[in-house]
Amino acid sequence: MNGDSVLRVTVRHNLVCAVERVPADDNVVIPDSKLAVSTQLARNHQENGCLDGEYYFSDPEQAKTFAVLCLDFAKKLTERAIDELEKRDFRRDADWIAESSSTR
Repeated sequence: MNGDSVLRVTVRHNLVCAVERVPADDNVVIPDSKLAVSTQLARNHQENGCLDGEYYFSDPEQAKTFAVLCLDFAKKLTERAIDELEKRDFRRDADWIAESSSTR
């Protein structure tokens, strides 16, 4: 990888919307371990109720793996919401908010 650039994984609404090469500068902090990026991810989820944020990597495979894990998380949230909806009796109670929703 070019030393003048890094990979940025952008997550919005719990979905990875971009993995792109961006210029490396003093404002870009690349986590020094998997634990560090996991901590950033957990902090974003705790503070915002979602994974949204920008995550930086120097290694393309780490960026790809991270993006896939984020999308798998979103997939599991979606599957859980589908299960909730399928089990719901809307004749008795028409209101529903996903358990995984950050609007709760």
